[in-house]
Amino acid sequence: MSLFRDLGKKAEKFKQQVAASTEGTYECDDCGAEMHTEYEECPECGSEAIRRTE
Repeated sequence: MSLFRDLGKKAEKFKQQVAASTEGTYECDDCGAEMHTEYEECPECGSEAIRRTE
């Protein structure tokens, strides 16, 4: 199962990088993960401390 989970995480990260849009970027205050779309919780650590950086 971890193979599919790892593949899913890599696919999501790639999708976020491709979607580098003009909407700005978001960052998790807990783990520092950067996102190009707003999430209710961080896809890396599960934290709900997401903030807009731009």
